[in-house]
Amino acid sequence: MTRAIGRARGARLAGGLVSVLVLIVVAGCSGLVDVDDSAIILPSEIDAAGPAAVPSIIFGMVGSYHEITDDITLITALLTDEMISASTFPDRLQVDDRKIPPNNLELSGLYSGIHHARFQADTIVSQFQRKLTGPAFKDVVDELSEGIALGQLIGGYSRIWLSELYCWSILTGMASEQAPLLPDTRMQQAVTFLQQAEARAATIGAEDIRLAAIVGQARAQLWLRNYAQASALAAQVPRSFAYDAEYSNNDHAQYNEMYVFTWGDTQPIHWTVGDGTDALRGSERWEHLTQFKGLNLLLDRPAGKSSQSGTEVVLQTQYSRAETSILMASGMEATLIRAEAAVRSGQAQVARDLLNGLRADYSLRATIRWGVPPPTAQNALQPIQLSGNVQANVKRVADERARELWLTGDRLTTSRRLRLDPTVSINLFPPVKTVLGGGDDIALPITQDELDRNPNVSRACPTGQGAGSWR
Repeated sequence: MTRAIGRARGARLAGGLVSVLVLIVVAGCSGLVDVDDSAIILPSEIDAAGPAAVPSIIFGMVGSYHEITDDITLITALLTDEMISASTFPDRLQVDDRKIPPNNLELSGLYSGIHHARFQADTIVSQFQRKLTGPAFKDVVDELSEGIALGQLIGGYSRIWLSELYCWSILTGMASEQAPLLPDTRMQQAVTFLQQAEARAATIGAEDIRLAAIVGQARAQLWLRNYAQASALAAQVPRSFAYDAEYSNNDHAQYNEMYVFTWGDTQPIHWTVGDGTDALRGSERWEHLTQFKGLNLLLDRPAGKSSQSGTEVVLQTQYSRAETSILMASGMEATLIRAEAAVRSGQAQVARDLLNGLRADYSLRATIRWGVPPPTAQNALQPIQLSGNVQANVKRVADERARELWLTGDRLTTSRRLRLDPTVSINLFPPVKTVLGGGDDIALPITQDELDRNPNVSRACPTGQGAGSWR
């Protein structure tokens, strides 16, 4: 079962709403949800456009969420050991060096994008709920209902990202807050939205949205260390389920940006996988480099292809086309959640069987989904055994996540979650690049733009929290 939300990245609404992508119904916002009037739909404009505008409004919301998927994948790859910068852009180097100031411009687009996607989703839910009983919209009740379920889903996932990526966060506009929330509190909020999405989707028979909402809830409970609850949720999801953020090769602006910045077909290569040879990047090396080369997920390319002269290119083959989709939720992720929960409850053999099931058909799935050439028999994944040591087994599950959820943003989530877990001693982050003056950041700060414009937040991170302990 594979679902991809209808791709409308960069979509434009018809008629008088041609330039509109964001649905905002509020005045006097403070913070980064303030946008130019050309990107606002007011209630009166919805009424004027009529029912015909509903699908395009939904497409715009979906497109806004998909847009942030690119940025999340790229930024988190640099902050972890998945990728290194192959360019000289100083803001990217700060992320790669794990020493990120609030005024980092690379993060401003990501931060505002997540907030816009969340704000847009919340507002669509509010407005569509009001339109459900309106006689003028009686012929698009099904579209309104699906839009509400999608809005609740995207609202939930946007809050998940705010929890997983940032040391704390604050909302403005729709559902505005007077003070920042710490990640665990924000994650509990995400659970509520995803429960609403699940219930709405069940009512209208949108099974794909319902399952994506369940995966999101399981992911949130894993973060909150409610392992039994996470496992019970994940067990409801078929392993074949996949919910994608779709991309298009119609226009460069609609390309999968991990493809754009690693393949060099449309511009020089700015991201590559560290192989330990680049002193300019602190000799960072992807932990699973050897295995990934054996699985044909990575290929060496000739020198001279990268934006930064001298940086060797190790090419990722997972996203080898402009239109390659990025997973948003999947049965594979649900299986991994169940495996970790089993390990933590002392059921190592249950976890082993779940992981070996994923390993057995991984390369076939990679070939079908991404066109990755099958490995040789010598390099094919073999069954594994787990020990009686919980920490070692949790690390093994993390290793499997590194492959199954590679370049989806999960590496930062898993690395941060385990780094802050007092019950295990697991640090997946690359070593501090002391020779480059690097730091030990494990999360992102609230941006300087927000600090300057929002009177309800005055610090990029909570008082007394260092970069390596952001929570």
